[in-house]
Amino acid sequence: MKNIKKKIIYAGLAAFAVLICAVSCTDRADYYQTSKEVTGRSTLWELISQQPELSTFAALLKKVSYDHILSGEQVYTVWAPENDALTGIDPNDAAAALRVVTNHIARYASPTSVAEAGDQILYMLNAKKLSFSRSGNSFFMGGEELVKKNLAASNGILHTLKKQIAFEPSIWQFMENAGYDSIRSYLYSFDKRQFYPNASTPIDYNEEGLIVYDSVFFDQNELWYVYSGADGIGWLNNEDSLYTMIVPDNKAWKEVYDRTFDYFKPDPTLKNPDSMQVANTRYSIVQDLVFRGAINPWSYSETDTLHSTRWAPIINPARLFTGLTPVQVSNGWVYPTSRLNYELNESTVKPVKVEAEYAAGRWFNPLSDNGSLYYYHSDLPDVSNHYYLYLQPSYSGAQPSVAFELPDVLTAEYNIYCVCLSQAYTDNIKDSTQWRSNRLKFEIHQWDRIGKKEDNKSWQTIATFTEPITSTKYVTNPDGISKILITENFKFPFANFREDDNVFRLKVFSYRDRNDPTTKFMNDVRIDYILLESSR
Repeated sequence: MKNIKKKIIYAGLAAFAVLICAVSCTDRADYYQTSKEVTGRSTLWELISQQPELSTFAALLKKVSYDHILSGEQVYTVWAPENDALTGIDPNDAAAALRVVTNHIARYASPTSVAEAGDQILYMLNAKKLSFSRSGNSFFMGGEELVKKNLAASNGILHTLKKQIAFEPSIWQFMENAGYDSIRSYLYSFDKRQFYPNASTPIDYNEEGLIVYDSVFFDQNELWYVYSGADGIGWLNNEDSLYTMIVPDNKAWKEVYDRTFDYFKPDPTLKNPDSMQVANTRYSIVQDLVFRGAINPWSYSETDTLHSTRWAPIINPARLFTGLTPVQVSNGWVYPTSRLNYELNESTVKPVKVEAEYAAGRWFNPLSDNGSLYYYHSDLPDVSNHYYLYLQPSYSGAQPSVAFELPDVLTAEYNIYCVCLSQAYTDNIKDSTQWRSNRLKFEIHQWDRIGKKEDNKSWQTIATFTEPITSTKYVTNPDGISKILITENFKFPFANFREDDNVFRLKVFSYRDRNDPTTKFMNDVRIDYILLESSR
């Protein structure tokens, strides 16, 4: 091989789906194998370009560089539509050409003999699954009848069609329709294509002596990934997945964006706060639009719950779909809408729940917080997550405390709660003379982002909540669960949404007064969780 410059020319413009790419990386030997009875001397490109009735399809191939790909050694099967079937396609529109081309080519050799035993599902280069079938003496691909069959090439097989195979969009491709620019531009902005040279094949040299590859790519988008810790909403491009999605048009998008934008105003001291506000507002709109499976929204009652792919609970989900007409796509159903019917606390100002037993984001120092921490399992049905935190004072008169970071808060109005359990409840104490309450105090702190986060001096108290001894507002129930309302309509100074560091925390103090009788009060506190809910 002659000396080659390092620059690479990528001929493979098709956006191969992950599944196809995964196959391409593992079964590469099959790409170069055709059965002897169908192998000819001309390449697929030569064979197609020699057919006058395929001249339009040949022009589309050349437009997207598939003339190079179909001249290489990898094996393909092409179902080429005749000229009359492509009269509506602009040969200068690369996107339209690529859609047609990749909807009519599959990897591997597929002569009509593969359909002799029954329908075969084949993956096309655009990841669409199409049926290759036989009826009597006729053969069909994607529902269209073959005209010429089994034209042998050195690198595959050519069949011809009177009509082009209908393209059925996926949920992801549905958003390419007019009127959905807002959601499309946001979701598509995360698209990435990664070239895999080890899975690609050099097929030629160009005039400058640079390698031309038959290229294999992975298409990636971070909003496809729905595993734990990811931000994804679903594999909306995947033909093997099944989803239902509510898709807002530009009008619906603008209405929600304008209505919720101020909730996402970040810390003005951060870098590019305006860009953060835009990005977080846009993400909040899409985060709960997708549901797993082909759901029937009318089968849910007013008390039923449907979970989004991000596991957000939607009570009475039928109201989200009221007045909407479903559109079937290749991997599920789309419900286009000009108005999103989500409640504010479902899609934007979501509840923030912090389980007290979780160590992550919990602040405690045995010396400065005057106590010890333990967590216990409980089979009691009303204990959240079946665990609670036990805060024990270091001595009889101590007032122990513990703090919890508050993630993903917005510049919205919240009601803030602390849910506590009495000892009588957790330990099943029947003797009422042994029942005790807690008197509590609360503070909200803000990290200044200047000092080290682990240094308590870097945290400033921005709100304190305490009551006189005559008040029972912050006194727990002595024999059950107490949902203590700390404050109503509390508004944080800025949003701390989808950031690496939480900058707000709630500190809980056992605050028994020296005049509180020990026969009614104790300093030991059992905390189940902290809860922030929208007050609107």
